[in-house]
Amino acid sequence: MKISFLVYNIYGMGGTVRTVVNTANHFAAEGYEVEIISVRRTRRRPMFNLDKRININFLFDARRGMLFGKNTPLYQKIIKRVLLKIPSLFIHKSEDLYHMFNFFVDLKIIAALKKVKRGVLITTIPSFNVLSSIFVSNNVIKVGQEHKYFEGHSKGLQKRIVKTYKNLDALTCLTDSEIDDFDNHLNTSRVDLYKIENATELPVESAPLDNKVVIAAGRYVPQKGFDLLIPAFSKVMEKYPDWKLKIFGSGEGEKELRDLIFEHKAYNNIFLMPKTDDIIGEMLKSSMYVLSSRYEPFGMVIIEAMSVGVPCVSFACSGPKEIIKDREDGILVEEGNIEDLANSMVKLIETSELRKEYGRNAKKNVERYSFNVIGEKWEKLLKEQTSKKEKGKEKREVVPLKD
Repeated sequence: MKISFLVYNIYGMGGTVRTVVNTANHFAAEGYEVEIISVRRTRRRPMFNLDKRININFLFDARRGMLFGKNTPLYQKIIKRVLLKIPSLFIHKSEDLYHMFNFFVDLKIIAALKKVKRGVLITTIPSFNVLSSIFVSNNVIKVGQEHKYFEGHSKGLQKRIVKTYKNLDALTCLTDSEIDDFDNHLNTSRVDLYKIENATELPVESAPLDNKVVIAAGRYVPQKGFDLLIPAFSKVMEKYPDWKLKIFGSGEGEKELRDLIFEHKAYNNIFLMPKTDDIIGEMLKSSMYVLSSRYEPFGMVIIEAMSVGVPCVSFACSGPKEIIKDREDGILVEEGNIEDLANSMVKLIETSELRKEYGRNAKKNVERYSFNVIGEKWEKLLKEQTSKKEKGKEKREVVPLKD
């Protein structure tokens, strides 16, 4: 069976990219034919290691100097430049990456979707799910992925979801509460809902938890709450000036975060580090992971920290609440409470035995996110949906894309 993924940029970093890489590698190891359709290409090679058997088909080469081929005729260059300047008509304006799309990319995506004629197509953001439901052959098993609550989407995108998701075969969500949420809003739809969490490989190594280093990672955007983490750790360093905080990432908010570090005179203790393709290696050199997100649908990075026995301190938003077992393998803190976030970090700094106990429990508890467990959930989805296709589902009416 062929399994295709449609992603924004498999060459980039982030939780969605790591999840797609992990899942694609698992399918390839299980003997499936795997293809990744990446809308953009921004590097020579993906940041994360992909199985050599996986085929990557990129639609738009965004690397410097790669806009046109060497022998591209002048008229084609003119047409391409015009199309690149037209805003996207098919990606919803409320999508986080809307500004990275345009009408030229729209046409490339639709052409790529129409070429998918067999097997399974897994799409990774709502607008891709919508486009799959409209343009992909009914011979293909269409699996959409959701990483937010229904109410987390804009009203316009919610309308598209209700109209079009019924043309999908399956929709995966990350948590029980998301399943319930989408079930309530799609209750007249025939799309099958599955809870399939993000999975990760479980390293043999465990962090010794002796280094005086706390880490965090993510895009420098308001959602990640680093503007809350910096003042929280500033309180920590007043008690423990020999501890350091490293925040790995990049993004438009970097200057504001640097200014905040200077405002708190924390430049000797808090460091904005470049994004890394070896976050596991950095976790092995740390003693604690902190997640300060204002909202986090799941929290792949928490699972990765736990996989090497690093205890996590996190705001108790929806995703982390389903991963961390409070006071067993980590600490959950009232959302947005900077004082409690600081106190929880101090607690694990002061009590090394507690820190190591939580770390051991994290290493054990995270096994439920291994591919031994999550892989079985994917196999169940594929088996059920293949059986339904073979029996012949009732033909569905394709709904036009209108708000």
